[in-house]
Amino acid sequence: MSAAEVAENMVQMDEKTNQEVHGKAPPRKRRRIVISCTECHRRKQKCDRKMPCTNCVSRNKEAACRYETGTPLAKPDRKGSSQTSNDRSPETIESLPVKTADFGYSSNSASTLGILRKIEGDGEPLAGMPSERFEGDNFGMRERYKTLVRLLPARTYVEKLATIYFRDINWQYFSIDEPVFRGLMDQWYSMPFNILSTSGPQALDPMLRAFPALLFQMLASSLLYLPEGTEETFESLKYTSNMTFDDLAFDYSESGVSILSLLGKRQMSIMTVLAGWVRAAFLKYTGMVTEAWHQVGTSIRDAQEIGLHRDQMDPQPSPEDSTEEALEKMWMAQNRRRVWMTLLGWDLHTGAVLGRPTSVDFRLVTRSLPVDSIIPKDRKRSPIMPRGENDPPTPLTRAIWSWEIMKPLRDILDLEKEGPFPKDFSKVEKIHQELLDLHARTPPPFRMENPDTRFDNLPECWWLPFVRPTLPQLLFFNIMALHRPYVFTRATSRREALKASLDMLEAQKQYFALLKPQQHKTFTLFFGTFDAIIMMASIYILFPKEHSELLPKARQHFEWSIERFEKMSNRNRLAQAALGVLRAIYIRFKKAVGCGFLVKDTCDMSYGSTNSSGTSGSDMQTPSSLSEPSSQNPSTASSTGPPSGLPAVMERDGSVSSGTGLTPASGSDHNMFASADWTLPTNFDFSSIMPMYPMGDIAYNELTAVPSNDGTSTTWPETFPTATTAGGGGLATNMPTGPLGEEQPWQFGGEFGNDTLWNILNQFPTY
Repeated sequence: MSAAEVAENMVQMDEKTNQEVHGKAPPRKRRRIVISCTECHRRKQKCDRKMPCTNCVSRNKEAACRYETGTPLAKPDRKGSSQTSNDRSPETIESLPVKTADFGYSSNSASTLGILRKIEGDGEPLAGMPSERFEGDNFGMRERYKTLVRLLPARTYVEKLATIYFRDINWQYFSIDEPVFRGLMDQWYSMPFNILSTSGPQALDPMLRAFPALLFQMLASSLLYLPEGTEETFESLKYTSNMTFDDLAFDYSESGVSILSLLGKRQMSIMTVLAGWVRAAFLKYTGMVTEAWHQVGTSIRDAQEIGLHRDQMDPQPSPEDSTEEALEKMWMAQNRRRVWMTLLGWDLHTGAVLGRPTSVDFRLVTRSLPVDSIIPKDRKRSPIMPRGENDPPTPLTRAIWSWEIMKPLRDILDLEKEGPFPKDFSKVEKIHQELLDLHARTPPPFRMENPDTRFDNLPECWWLPFVRPTLPQLLFFNIMALHRPYVFTRATSRREALKASLDMLEAQKQYFALLKPQQHKTFTLFFGTFDAIIMMASIYILFPKEHSELLPKARQHFEWSIERFEKMSNRNRLAQAALGVLRAIYIRFKKAVGCGFLVKDTCDMSYGSTNSSGTSGSDMQTPSSLSEPSSQNPSTASSTGPPSGLPAVMERDGSVSSGTGLTPASGSDHNMFASADWTLPTNFDFSSIMPMYPMGDIAYNELTAVPSNDGTSTTWPETFPTATTAGGGGLATNMPTGPLGEEQPWQFGGEFGNDTLWNILNQFPTY
């Protein structure tokens, strides 16, 4: 055979071999065995392979927890130990636990292992049997968890700080149920040490597992509210010589965050949600508003993960439950609803204050509210009884009413998206009337004017006087937020926003008078004053010919507000940061309405009770009065007198101006818009000015006020005009407001655009 024939035969053999190889069917892919329970596999969650697993327990789906092939063995150790199976000693091998459900058999009740599981009971192992699982793979997590919980102070200090929290803080929102908290604390401090040393946090109930995180956050908030004279009691908690209680509070709060981060987002409980919410409140107290807003969103997502937003996820009593078990489930459902309601209120209100989107729209999910019931001392023996009119109000009553006040913010925020010229202005009128009706329905014990005080002397109702100024302030803020997009284009909205601002400032004055210095960190005390002051001052600066009849009250509330911020600045970071902004806008306010500072008008300080937007029929705006009069249109306004529906206002030279409002009046020598120092185009579009979010500008845009290097010098006054209240009470007068002999005018600084109020005010001459 020639070489050519040999080569040809070899090629043919290779081709035949390739055909045989490629002609075979592709190898079948091995089917992966599902070792998670059916529920975790369906939800694509990590299953801990218990029976029932922790995820199903937390979601009340114990009956649906099933395994296709039985509960598998725990995962082998990959990181926790460097020893292999050959290196382990016989003692170590003998100590490895074997769970009864992990033999590979079916876990149904008819099998032998099912019977053994029934004998074991609800997770309680039989005597002499090994522990549930080997935690060697969680060695790092266990040690980290132990390291964090060691940072908790002794129980004596914990109980004292918890008492401060429930007395001074919890009544404001009533999200934490004190009996439940006390019960969990007893369980925590009676827990054997070997559980944390051998099994770690995974051996704990999900509620108890996250309890230290909640405890850390509550301790942190309590340290910010330490009553005067109690500092020495907690001095030993500091671990450095120059450490402050604020520093210690931040340490505790960060420890709570570390615990939640360590536990992760699986097997969460309502304690996880509460710990995140208290963290958000702590961030607000310390002036970290941006971080607080993000934390609220995180807590809402955690709440949705455990089903707080759905009625069907609440614990439901079953026929097999005893009376105590059924009552406990009913109260737990009420607690879940209360926490979800609090989160929704914070989400709505924070979004409206900061000008940020909300995390959830409550209108898309039907969720029952908690029942306004009498709070029992023993929930296992007390059914849910609705509170009657003759029963004293509770913090839950206050929380439910607060939610009713904040609910309209959802429609207000939706309407704001349409800009300064909504398609249907009747929506504004409708919401305004709803707010007035809501104010008229205020429960008598919560009214700021003529309240029902028969419960004030009860020990459990000591907090009632503090509620009366804060609840009306929430409603007045709603009115201000409703008209906020239209203050530069609609005279009626300017008037309503101005009146709401004055009502907010009156409520703030009364609230501040009730508080002690350690309570000056309260966020409500800052934003309620700052937002109202900016709204009031901007209206008077840009439209100085309007609302002269309210100018004396506006001027005096401005002075009182600066005095409050001066007193708060030592404890409240936001008040300290905003003082410069108030100085800068005060100079412009004084210049714009200079006549109001020259005429010594007698200020009727009963304005808050007789001229309130909620009770006075003469000043209350009905839907008909909210309609824009045709005479306010600049094309049809008469120049010979004021249009109907608007009061005549006095110019600085004593003349009467119509004050139509859509554009500033012109022609007066004392008109700042006609001055060479302050000019705007005659066709200036006021609708181009963005709505005001002063709190959001402080938090996000780093709004500040600094002395300018341009212009003539401006001297800051040594003292404000004397401010007295009816009856001789009130704040201290003649408070210094800034350094003497300020050489430069104050200008606003920050990351804001040309279409904002701050940029326009920077063009206003301060000299």
